[in-house]
Amino acid sequence: MFEFLTSPGKDTTDPLVSAKTVSVWLRQLPALDVIGRQQHVMKAFDGMRLSRKPVDPARVLALQFLDSALGADRRQLIKQYVENAETSPKLAERLWQAVHELTQGFSAAYQGALEEGLSQAANSRWKPLIPFLFTRFTHYAGTDAKLRVYRYERWIPARWADLHRTFLRATELGVERAPTSLAGAGANATHWTLEQEYLYTLLVHQLNTGNMTPGEIDWACSQLRAWSRRLALDAVPRSPEGFFVDIAGRTGLQRRTGNDSGSMLRYLDTSPLADQIDRAVAALHGAEATDRGPAAPINQQRVAILEKVRPAVAPSVLNDLRRDPRIACKVSARVRIGLARICRELAAKDAADAAHEAGGAEQIEVYAVADTPRGKRPAPDEHDSLVASLASFSDPMWQVKDRSVAGLRIAASGGIGQSLALGGLVAVRQSDVSDFVLGVVRRLNKVSNEEVEAGVSIIAERFVPVTLHTRREPRGDLGFVVNGIEVATIGSRFDALYLPPPSRPDKPLAVKTLIVPTSEYSEGRSVILMTGRSIYTVAMRALVEQRAEWSWTTIQILEKKARV
Repeated sequence: MFEFLTSPGKDTTDPLVSAKTVSVWLRQLPALDVIGRQQHVMKAFDGMRLSRKPVDPARVLALQFLDSALGADRRQLIKQYVENAETSPKLAERLWQAVHELTQGFSAAYQGALEEGLSQAANSRWKPLIPFLFTRFTHYAGTDAKLRVYRYERWIPARWADLHRTFLRATELGVERAPTSLAGAGANATHWTLEQEYLYTLLVHQLNTGNMTPGEIDWACSQLRAWSRRLALDAVPRSPEGFFVDIAGRTGLQRRTGNDSGSMLRYLDTSPLADQIDRAVAALHGAEATDRGPAAPINQQRVAILEKVRPAVAPSVLNDLRRDPRIACKVSARVRIGLARICRELAAKDAADAAHEAGGAEQIEVYAVADTPRGKRPAPDEHDSLVASLASFSDPMWQVKDRSVAGLRIAASGGIGQSLALGGLVAVRQSDVSDFVLGVVRRLNKVSNEEVEAGVSIIAERFVPVTLHTRREPRGDLGFVVNGIEVATIGSRFDALYLPPPSRPDKPLAVKTLIVPTSEYSEGRSVILMTGRSIYTVAMRALVEQRAEWSWTTIQILEKKARV
């Protein structure tokens, strides 16, 4: 679209031939449209691949110039992705793809230049560029790792083997600790070595714990990048604890067991990193004690992030993070994801059940004030065969792999679990249990494009779909009564879930609660809840938990009227 700005005979399909040509070309791109600039850059990478011009040092300098110039664009795209990951999934996906395409474009360009440079290693023009090409290629491997971890994805073995081969080749040439920086970065720019970029990439994968949001992962990565600069790989271990990596293998970091040895193993002592995390937590706690202003919640959140990060990178983990004992099992299950889907599923089930019951159920009263002992679910036989479990459901795509009093580990195959998100609301009905349980996804692991595992914290074993109406102020000139309620006071309707007390096996709540769409929640807001016998006016009170889709709120019954 900007070809009219260049001279007629100039080739604009491959501007990456020198720093001068790419500088002129960049000035012609839309300054305020980051996505538009990204699309033009991807076309330039395509033009470079299709060009018959050889990769030479001048093209490497052009790549450096473009890499440095687009640093702000990449940071802006990642920032926008993190901000929209939970609230606008479609926009977040587009932003993620834009950063991913840029990452792959630079990675492929640097890899091609590196291969050409290694083939001419004796050439005096190429020799000083080799450490830089190694480092930037590995840098983009780290960027790819971070993008994958945002989405709880894991590298395939071939990707690991490629990274290790690059590091091994650099060590053979003795350039793994040569400091490098982008051209034009300035005298005070931070210099990075290949080993530092390699270690950062290894450690980023350790953050794939499944219990952090993209925003939390992004902040943790920024801390990890700064703190990991002090670490180094050793051919001989410094202590019996820590990690090792097989640079001839196809996996990432592994914890030491005492049986690890071999000439291709490199050892990593993360004690300095763990100490830095401890100091940061102590500093944040100190700031929290003295600062009660707007920074206090941010400090609390950062402490929570670091406490999730520490077990993943500490030299040793001595404690079991699970609060309750887990029992392994193989049980097929039905899973419904999202508040709206759960409400529809249970509303249909309740409508069918109501056809067999006389008088209708007064769920909000019966569950809330009943003095009888709380019913217990029948204890499942953990030794039931898988065949018997699968026979209960005709489409066994979901499976419960282990469970405890307060949680489940569910798994999906066939790509059906890709809509799961951290903090998502799920209802799970196991084949050997008669009713659904309600839970929240606390940990997520995308094993592959087809298989997903999630750790679910149970928040309710009994819950009821209800229809709520917004409450309007009555108008005397239009008022008329139907079934004991003035119609003019009834506003728009929305679906919700009523959780009778006590809810949540872990730290049970003794108050009545509702789960409503977050867009409908406001503390103190009054809504109308109608059951078969009564009409309630209830007020939403303090939050128990809130996510982008749903809010779990305590409620207070303000008024109750019998339906006529």
